[in-house]
Amino acid sequence: MSRYTLLLLLNLPFILAGLLTALTQYKLGRTSTRRFAVQVVFWLCILLGLILAEPLYIWLLNNGYTDADSLSLFDVVQITAIVVIAYVANRMRLKLMVLERRLQDLHQELSIRLSGK
Repeated sequence: MSRYTLLLLLNLPFILAGLLTALTQYKLGRTSTRRFAVQVVFWLCILLGLILAEPLYIWLLNNGYTDADSLSLFDVVQITAIVVIAYVANRMRLKLMVLERRLQDLHQELSIRLSGK
């Protein structure tokens, strides 16, 4: 199995989860159309970059732009870790938005109850 194929297979679940999360948040009305579009473009750019990694490397090598070896196993692990971190950061951002909205709702309810007294 090619290291490029391994790279794609390791990262594909996180990319699909990111896309699915963006779609779910949009369908539930928790995110705007613009933010949804930005998230989808972000995850699709990552996917496109991973798909084009091998052809890009071959093109660079054939044109003499690089003398580096092909993708090493360490590179695969490192790129996968970067994608996982991007996914986790996105999930934490979503959780923070939910928490912020909940705190705002609690503050609003507390203000209403205190103004009634």
